[in-house]
Amino acid sequence: MQEAPCECPECKRRAEAEKEHEEMNFAILLALVPALVITFFGNAGLF
Repeated sequence: MQEAPCECPECKRRAEAEKEHEEMNFAILLALVPALVITFFGNAGLF
């Protein structure tokens, strides 16, 4: 079972920073998808 999240300022800051980091990683992943798709299709001879 998960424990209830701590309400101290340090934990709140850490959670906010973790959320921002996760959003940035997702944005980078989405930005790379077109390049990966074009590379895959190019190597497969479909482009």
